[in-house]
Amino acid sequence: MAGPSNAKGSTYIQVDVHYDGMFSPIPHLIYYLNQKTSITDVDFGGINFKEFIHVLEDVTKGKCPVVYYCLGHKSMRDGLTPLKNDDDYRRFLDAAHGNEGKINVYIDHYNDSVLDWIEEEKEEKSVDSESSDEDKDSVMSDALSVDHEPDEEVIPLTKSDDPFLNYISVVPRDDFIDEDDDSDNGTKEASIYPFHDSTQKWDTMQPILGMRFCNPQELKQLVSNYAVANGFNLWYEKNDKTRLLVRCCKTSEGKAACPFRLWATWMSSEKSFQIKSLRNEHNCARTFKFGSVVTYSWIGKHFVNGILENPKMSCREMRDKVGEIFNVKVSVGQCRNAKKFALNEIEGSLNTHYEKLWSYGAEILRANPGSTVKIGTDTMPDSTIYFSRMYVCIKGVKDGWIEGCRRVIGVDGCFLKGICRGELLSAVGRDANNHIYPIAWAVVAVENKETWKWFLNLLLKDINMGNGAGLTLLSDQHKGLIEAVKERVPDVEHRQCARHVYANFKKKFKGAAYRKLFWRAAKATTVQRSCDAIENGICESFNATIVHARKKPIITMLEEIRRFVMDRMYCKRLKGQKWNLAICPSIRKKIVDKRKHLRYWYVIPSGVQQFEVRSVHEVYAVYLNQRTCACRGWQLSGIPCIHAMAAISYLNENVEDYVATWFTTEMFGNCYKYTINPLNGSEMWPSWEGQPMLPPKRKTLHGRPKVNRKKAASEKEGRHTISKKGAITKCSICREPGHNKITCPLSKEGPSTEAKKKKGKHVPDVEDESEFEIEEMDEVENEYESESESEIEELAEDGDEPDQGQVDEQVVEATVELDQEQVHELDQEQVHEPDQEQVHGPVVEEPAAQPVVEVEQRAQPLKRKRKYSERITEVALRRVVITKDGCGLSVNKPVTLE
Repeated sequence: MAGPSNAKGSTYIQVDVHYDGMFSPIPHLIYYLNQKTSITDVDFGGINFKEFIHVLEDVTKGKCPVVYYCLGHKSMRDGLTPLKNDDDYRRFLDAAHGNEGKINVYIDHYNDSVLDWIEEEKEEKSVDSESSDEDKDSVMSDALSVDHEPDEEVIPLTKSDDPFLNYISVVPRDDFIDEDDDSDNGTKEASIYPFHDSTQKWDTMQPILGMRFCNPQELKQLVSNYAVANGFNLWYEKNDKTRLLVRCCKTSEGKAACPFRLWATWMSSEKSFQIKSLRNEHNCARTFKFGSVVTYSWIGKHFVNGILENPKMSCREMRDKVGEIFNVKVSVGQCRNAKKFALNEIEGSLNTHYEKLWSYGAEILRANPGSTVKIGTDTMPDSTIYFSRMYVCIKGVKDGWIEGCRRVIGVDGCFLKGICRGELLSAVGRDANNHIYPIAWAVVAVENKETWKWFLNLLLKDINMGNGAGLTLLSDQHKGLIEAVKERVPDVEHRQCARHVYANFKKKFKGAAYRKLFWRAAKATTVQRSCDAIENGICESFNATIVHARKKPIITMLEEIRRFVMDRMYCKRLKGQKWNLAICPSIRKKIVDKRKHLRYWYVIPSGVQQFEVRSVHEVYAVYLNQRTCACRGWQLSGIPCIHAMAAISYLNENVEDYVATWFTTEMFGNCYKYTINPLNGSEMWPSWEGQPMLPPKRKTLHGRPKVNRKKAASEKEGRHTISKKGAITKCSICREPGHNKITCPLSKEGPSTEAKKKKGKHVPDVEDESEFEIEEMDEVENEYESESESEIEELAEDGDEPDQGQVDEQVVEATVELDQEQVHELDQEQVHEPDQEQVHGPVVEEPAAQPVVEVEQRAQPLKRKRKYSERITEVALRRVVITKDGCGLSVNKPVTLE
């Protein structure tokens, strides 16, 4: 019902939305095979046209590309009106308000030519009306013969070849009859059967009567999506290459408990698999287990992109995501097979990527003449070609480095983390603002001396540096790179990253004192070198920037790197044009920071632009005309050091006038005045007629592959305590590494039982009595003497004490030869208990001489290991003590020294 509009313009009307259907111009304009829903609780007067479209998309759960409205008492030919903007929306509200607050809305999902159909239908009706008027006014003789012109030929609509569009074709249909058709020939005009759109969103797919598919697999995919989206327990009653029968809710007798039924077979007139009959009715409840409808291939197709972004996704993680996204319960086995399916799909796409590398390189050379693209392959004995390496250096980038960057380059390699294996080598320079400037990059199968020599050879040829004279190269301590630099660029100044050097330095020299001395030596400017750079942070920054690109296929990764550099050069050029400065901002900031320490230096002039700059114990000579300082910091960095700044300030001159030209805004503009020309889409790349290239062979290593960078021991710190990982533990008793006091062999208590079990020590048999030490016997004795007195009294009351005959049968007699002094020592140990501190103290004493024990040989030696309860608990002869039997109960049992 329509309500009155309030002061704010609110209007509540009833909008009947017709969606998931299609328009047909035959025999007249209709909208069929649709669903309908009504909206009555929305204030349409308080929203605009865009918000109205959002409401329709929420109701229909899909896109609404074209929207029409029509009043209920009018036909579509006379009343169908498009709804495109806010003006149409206001007329829509007025029409609804004038029709008792009710109006129909139709969604055109296929962007048909509905308005053209309406115009054609109106023209046909006007022609028919004119002919009927002429028949009424004219009188024709029965004998007069009239020749009629032949009917105009009807050209049916055809399906577009554009895969990104989805048009409906007009084909004959035998089972559609128009009740209003009064033609004399009695022909049956056909409706249209839609083609399945595989690009449609999965949760909006629904079966439609007459829908055509390329093969049964497409229909099965639609059935699976339809079942999962709505929670229907569908199953296949018939499933083969030529027919498909789908039912819902299978009972224990093998029958369907739901009226839903879908029957599809191949069409006889064309190569299409069509839904011949459909009863789309359900009376069942939602289910979460779908059986054979949800297969591992269905899961794998939905997770291809997820596996591509995260190849290390576990099966359990995939199972949880399937339940979260699709509200479906699947097993780990299904997810394991789905992951294999997705990886196989990715492998197929990887082959396509590597096959297109030739075309991708040709496209770069076409768009950017003068660039360098080199692709290396490995040819097998069977003539199979595998990818080996690829180098890219674009013309605009290398020209910008030659004209506007200092002769400092950092080289480094990083691992590819995605489905593609290998390493990415990069060369990064520094622009006038002291920021990163990527020059060239290459993908190689492995980082070694050969690949680095190949990369450096191409790089130096592009930047015209010959053997590297006047060039400073920063790198890590990779052995292959060091050897390649010695052979290929002997004239270059090769500096290794101080952070990597310190990581090896602190293995032998630890502590804060050594650390301070190391970094003072690394930052010293008085040594002979040509650059102030001591760390290769520019390469690390570049690797961190492209970390997400390194997880993607090779062409996608190379394209993201190219687009990043292209966009960066454009943005930097615009940014530099806005600077109204002589030098770049980051250099200016360094000068401002140094000014804070000028008050600690005293300047004494000695000649024309010659000064002696002093502090407490430091004296440096500064020559402004030569732009040198004795500390050599000015010569290395190109920026005046604190001593030169003091001398310049003494003359009241501007420090920025003494900065090297490498850091001026003019040089910054020279860096980024060149551009990288854009590339066309992959379908427009030059074709390659040669043999296709395959991805490099994988080498499977032991263990789980690592994704994150391996951190040093100093980087691995706990959240609340200092991590001990990598530290060598020492025993507090013997001061030897490799164990602690619990497992120390010199400990008076001896190693614990758990430590013995962990080390896998052999438990001796009954015959190996000599392996038991006196310390072990004392330990076991103290353990058993800790039994409570209540337990001893209970056992005494129960009469568990064995008689002497039983004792004689259980005890193995032994002859012990002791001298008089040893017997006296044993008696003293039985009378006097040892001191607690003496037993458990940290003092290590030399072991006392052990009594000689002779064991009589048994006639039949035991072949089993002795139980815990059978071990000796006290060094004594025929003394009754409290021990534990095999069942864990404490009993009075005589124990002898065997």
